[in-house]
Amino acid sequence: MRLNTKTALLFVTLCAPMALAACGSDAPEPVETEIVDVPAAADAPEGVSLTDAQVRMPAVSGRPGVAYFTIASETPRTIVAASVLGAGRSEIHETNMVDGKMTMAPVESIELQPGEALNFQPGGYHVMLFDMDATIAPGGSADVTITFEDGDKASIQAPVTGAGGMDHSAMEDMN
Repeated sequence: MRLNTKTALLFVTLCAPMALAACGSDAPEPVETEIVDVPAAADAPEGVSLTDAQVRMPAVSGRPGVAYFTIASETPRTIVAASVLGAGRSEIHETNMVDGKMTMAPVESIELQPGEALNFQPGGYHVMLFDMDATIAPGGSADVTITFEDGDKASIQAPVTGAGGMDHSAMEDMN
């Protein structure tokens, strides 16, 4: 069988990149990623309100970030976990004053009282975010999910700010 010039050129054009890619490739093996079951939509069980969410980046790279929000429920509920998509680990913490010193410690659960809003804020309850990946950056957003004792979850999309609550545009204005 004899190939004409156009057919040969087409063959070389299509096959050469594949041959070169396979030759001496130092490409790393694909890494298997874990699928995390965290709802991305802002949703909550009936009677639960999750609002005013914010994720703050750490002042020093590699240190933990933090998430704040306000949550309320029409019925008694117990919060047992909080997570942020893109954080390797999340812990609910509480800040207290002990012997004139500010202390912070993880908490296992928090009881929500019917009709009372609970603010996760500086100086009180907050969610510490460890091992944050590059998908979380000032000016973007991150999904915050609260898990209740009965397995129900409430989620909200939170804007991501720089350390001290500065947003991306404010940080650019300082330059």
